Amino acid sequence: MNVLMQQLDEYRRNEDGSVIQGAAHTSKLLNHKYRNRIIMTTYSYLKKLNIDYDSIACCGTSGLMIVPQIAELLKKNIIIVRKDLKGYSKFYVEGPYTKKYIIVDDLICSGDTIKHILKSIDIESSRSKCMGVYSYIKDECAYRNHPEYCKKDLGIEYL
Repeated sequence: MNVLMQQLDEYRRNEDGSVIQGAAHTSKLLNHKYRNRIIMTTYSYLKKLNIDYDSIACCGTSGLMIVPQIAELLKKNIIIVRKDLKGYSKFYVEGPYTKKYIIVDDLICSGDTIKHILKSIDIESSRSKCMGVYSYIKDECAYRNHPEYCKKDLGIEYL
């Protein structure tokens, strides 16, 4: 089966029929077929954007499962923003200096993750500008039907 045509219901099942456990949106990323579909769909969409940016920011495990591949395809830098400082690093933000960046995240519910990314990057590099946010699981995103509210709520465009 062509992975780009895979039915959404299939992402939770392995070839033997067993179910991948976990949150539904995380399970999509853990299934390699669906993850590849997300990567290619996101890449195709972002490469058509008519905005200037040099980096893609992400937060958490889900972001790190797809953003490196997309950044490589688009020839963009990666900015990693940690959710907390539990672990080996003492830095919330890691990556090269960026003038303009976009945020790529799985979905936006409350906007807390996006606010955290914006605030963390602003503390590290107040001259950096966020050009917008892209949600790669649009069907679960709070702004899917009203992208104009993203600018009002978070101060950035919903891409």
